[in-house]
Amino acid sequence: MRKHRLLNWISSGGFEKFYTPRVRLQAHITLWVVIFIIQYINIGVNYSESPGATATFALRNMLGVALFFYLIIYFIIPVLFRKGRIVAGIVCLTVPFFLCTILNILICKVIIAHFTLNDPSTRDSVQKLAECRIFSNYFFDFTLKSSWYYLTSAAPPIALKLGLDIIKGVTRRLRVERDNLNLELSFLKSQINPHFLFNTLNNIYTLTLKGSPQASDLILHLSDMMRYTLYESDSAKVSLEKEVGFLRNYMELESIRYGKAAEINLDFNEEELGDQQIAPLLIFPFVENAFKHGQNNTSGKCFVLVKIKVESRNIEFEIINSKKDVPELRRSVGGIGQSNSRKRLELLYPDRHLLTIDNSAEQYTVRLTITTFTNLHGTEN
Repeated sequence: MRKHRLLNWISSGGFEKFYTPRVRLQAHITLWVVIFIIQYINIGVNYSESPGATATFALRNMLGVALFFYLIIYFIIPVLFRKGRIVAGIVCLTVPFFLCTILNILICKVIIAHFTLNDPSTRDSVQKLAECRIFSNYFFDFTLKSSWYYLTSAAPPIALKLGLDIIKGVTRRLRVERDNLNLELSFLKSQINPHFLFNTLNNIYTLTLKGSPQASDLILHLSDMMRYTLYESDSAKVSLEKEVGFLRNYMELESIRYGKAAEINLDFNEEELGDQQIAPLLIFPFVENAFKHGQNNTSGKCFVLVKIKVESRNIEFEIINSKKDVPELRRSVGGIGQSNSRKRLELLYPDRHLLTIDNSAEQYTVRLTITTFTNLHGTEN
């Protein structure tokens, strides 16, 4: 449960809202203060030097690690490695080691000038380093011997920073995907053709004037559709039963508009729907497209057939419609709605769906199979 809360907090952008530039600065300062304290305690325990000399040694070690860290994280990795300049990056990896040695030499000069060291071996090594000339044999020897210290000391903050970068990258990607899905869904809701609504209202009005009892049924179908698109489809997943109910209402209303000139069928087994979950309004653009392009052909008849079948973890959809015998309109079959659904399928069901479209001379067929993962309660994860 806590893991899910953490992931939701990260994916919702909570981490980025928390990790502001001010918090980032405070985190960096805290990190180096902690490293300084650890170094001070370690040197104080192992060497009997004055507090001032101990603090200077601790400051030297901390600044060396900080120099190594910032050069790696903010220059070598982003400027060289991430831009594909691998050879230059590998060569530049040696630079922090040499700079840390130069820093050591400078601070050793300060220590010799301002402090009296109690331990003879420490005094000798500091004196030798303070007098070392850059790029001498001793300079390279000291750089090689101290490299392991900087690698191991800088590894934890580097790993922490890379981990934070990964979290921020994942957060941005998840937020972009979520925002895309929200935009896709909002677009789909707007795809319910206004002409369809006006035609439906006109049909209801006409039937009302005639006193037909069918008018009340149409109002109920339209009301259910509006309720579904405005409220229930806001969820990431809806029950397949509700999605099929929405399609049934839509097809019932279209059947009134087409009348006897169309053969319209929705074929499914209600018992198969069970507790299956699906992204809302995912199939609707394909069904709407079938009615849009399945209008009366030369024979004066048209048909729209929608089949839904559930087998184990697979939900299978098949939408078949007749086509106009107008060549220039055949190229327009598909459109924005279907393109939108393709994108949503890639985002919501990556590697878990199969979409095939057969655009023959006589009819247009869409077949979609979605594989769902179910938990112990039978609902999709």
